[in-house]
Amino acid sequence: MLLMMFVLSNIVSAQENKSVIDIDYYSPKEYEVGEIKITGAENLDENSVILLSGISVGQKVMVPSDKFSTAIDKLWKQGIFDEIHINITKVEGRTIFLEYNLKTKPRLSYFTFKGITRSEADKLKERMHIALGDVVTENMKSNCSNIINDYFIDKGFYLTKTEVLEERDSLSKRKECHLTFVVDKGKKIKIGKITVEGNEFLTDSKVKRQMKDTKEKKWWRFWKSSRYQESDFKKDKDLVIEKYNNEGYRDARITWDTVFIAKSNKDKDEMNINMKIYEGHKFYFRNITWVGNTKYTSDELTKLLRINKGDAYNKELLDKNVSYDPTGKDISSLYLDDGYLFFRVIPTELNIENDSIDIEMRIFEGTQARIGNVSIAGNTRTNDYVVMRELKTLPGELFSRDNVIRSVRELQQLGFFNPEKIEPKIEPNVENGTVDIKYMLEEANSSRIELQGGWGGYSRVVFTAGLALDNFAASKVFQRKAWQPFPMGEGQKVSLRINTNGDYYHSASLSFTEPWLGGKKPTALSVGVYYSYQDESYYNTSDLRNFYLSILGASATIGKRLKWPDDYFTLAQGLRYKRYHVKNWTSFVMPTGTSNDMAYTLTLARNSVDQLIYPRTGSEVVLESAFTFPYSLVNGKDYNSMSIEDQYKWLEYYKINFRTAWYFNVVDELVFSARSRFGFLGRYSDKTSYSPFERYYVGGDGITGYALDGRELVSLRGYEFAALTGDNGATVFDKFTMDLRYPITLNPAASIYVLAFVEGGNSWSTLKSFAPFNMYRSAGVGVRIFMQMFGLIGLDWGYGFDPAYGETSRSGGHFHISLQNSID
Repeated sequence: MLLMMFVLSNIVSAQENKSVIDIDYYSPKEYEVGEIKITGAENLDENSVILLSGISVGQKVMVPSDKFSTAIDKLWKQGIFDEIHINITKVEGRTIFLEYNLKTKPRLSYFTFKGITRSEADKLKERMHIALGDVVTENMKSNCSNIINDYFIDKGFYLTKTEVLEERDSLSKRKECHLTFVVDKGKKIKIGKITVEGNEFLTDSKVKRQMKDTKEKKWWRFWKSSRYQESDFKKDKDLVIEKYNNEGYRDARITWDTVFIAKSNKDKDEMNINMKIYEGHKFYFRNITWVGNTKYTSDELTKLLRINKGDAYNKELLDKNVSYDPTGKDISSLYLDDGYLFFRVIPTELNIENDSIDIEMRIFEGTQARIGNVSIAGNTRTNDYVVMRELKTLPGELFSRDNVIRSVRELQQLGFFNPEKIEPKIEPNVENGTVDIKYMLEEANSSRIELQGGWGGYSRVVFTAGLALDNFAASKVFQRKAWQPFPMGEGQKVSLRINTNGDYYHSASLSFTEPWLGGKKPTALSVGVYYSYQDESYYNTSDLRNFYLSILGASATIGKRLKWPDDYFTLAQGLRYKRYHVKNWTSFVMPTGTSNDMAYTLTLARNSVDQLIYPRTGSEVVLESAFTFPYSLVNGKDYNSMSIEDQYKWLEYYKINFRTAWYFNVVDELVFSARSRFGFLGRYSDKTSYSPFERYYVGGDGITGYALDGRELVSLRGYEFAALTGDNGATVFDKFTMDLRYPITLNPAASIYVLAFVEGGNSWSTLKSFAPFNMYRSAGVGVRIFMQMFGLIGLDWGYGFDPAYGETSRSGGHFHISLQNSID
């Protein structure tokens, strides 16, 4: 109830001096306010109320006047009062005494929801922004009701109704109430039908395909919601017009559209959309001329523009070929990569005649700009020189946009920073023809704990744990303050891993990498040691531990970046030594003995992948090889007459591994990946047998580290561990994988993406039996979660379409857990 009263007594009694005053409404007189008393506002600050009213003690006011109604209006606008009275309680000469008699609105004691789930209520509480003790007003209740309705409308409940019930708390000493939000969501309404009119060039289905988020309800489209959102519909209409423009229909527009709820054939409410399109005429490029170009001829620029006379008019293609084409060369990159930072080109429609458009390319070349200052910001942990040595933009050199892009890519490849937050700020200085470049960075956690589990051989669980420090600082090891918790910032890598499946198998490895040996050139030094032990005693009746195979090894590798054929190439060379010790291993080709494996390793690789966690573009091609000394070719021994122990005392083989990976950004954040692997274990002479070590075993999740007899595990989802290879392993294998992946979130703290894959592969005992397209096939889905402390964790479900090696029935479905791309 709204009650605003201004009470002016014609005769006000003053009990202390018994005086009486008459107030003449027709002859206002000026009085001084002697006192203002506040009643009925127990929970409010009295001085604040007086200040808000605009009347203060000592102020002179006319009585009667609109000063008092204005004061009431000011207090009422605060929205916290139900009633406001201003009374004159006493008059002494030219002094009046006032009383503000107020009745405040109730305050919120608590609020509840009816008709919705607890999780929905929790999300609404975050959006409503109301708290206990807030003043309950009609405006508050209306806002909350609108927030609730909008929330469920956004979820597809377009008929949502919310009723707000207010109940006063009679037991509370304070004036309080509680609210109950009664929500009737109704049924979820999806988009039933989209009707398109006026379209001739594009069919209805093509028009609908252009709309990214506004989709008709289909039973098979499980990955995409069919709810209507006005903001999404507006964007989708723009996409439809953009498609028309790209096909030459530059005047296309949507003349009208309407959205309404109607009954479907099954008597269900559904959202229907009608839209009418005006296509207009199709236009074509005619004459394209160049003005202002002196560096390059018009013919050179026209050839690079890749638009010919008679092509359908496509402004998007024109802008891409002029400004930035990520798949090839464009006009701007031609200039910007040669220092012309101040270059501009303005395509201008010079003449439109019938269905043809003449374009004049107006060029301002400017002068070449040289790089001034290059700086970085945001590297709170990584040393400046670690970042600066990766940059391709050097002070004094001509500015190159390609070098800026490449610098960003190199910083992403480090893995020390959030790849989504690396931003180069270009600050040109036209006066002196220079440009300053500042790279904005955001540190990511480059230390992680590795945890990995999977189902391994002999029906045992294989467990891997480790610590990886990708930005270690070896020079700070003896500085106590640097251990927070580890000395970091110099770009070195340290990895410690432990693998076990209980009593049967365990191993440990330690490695260290210095990426810039000496600090002046990108020459990497990597060293590592490892040990693994397998105990066959677990499967023997004897309690003695006399049935085992152990491997002790060490390696050292030197790698460097190449400048030819391009600087994406790297070359690494190294030596590795392994000592195999076998005792009473009756199932192995050499039951007892010691084998030494000394090999020269050579790796040639090219990697242009844009980033580590969620690559969108680029490729990786790696050729790995290992060569032992060809003892049989020089020692003149008859291997047929030698014992098994003597034959394998020094292992003899060569090994070639080849793998590729390509990444293509299909649309938006959707990425297509195609990968392949091939491996071959060979021998130098027919006098020797193939090495019993270093063989390939295909199938399962390819958990690294579970290296029985030095074997190399190759994953193939949808099948059990090593299920696609015989007991003695293989000397040849291939594998092909394709997948589509899409990110759920790329937050550096926890990046998540989902994928669907198909893959196939096989293994063979000899190269002669190699049949590359005779493959075990599988398909499935998976999810990848990258957490800074744990690295990349994967969970996949794969279905094997073929019987495994030696089996007669299909492999069926299998779950696989991986870490650090062990499945890839």
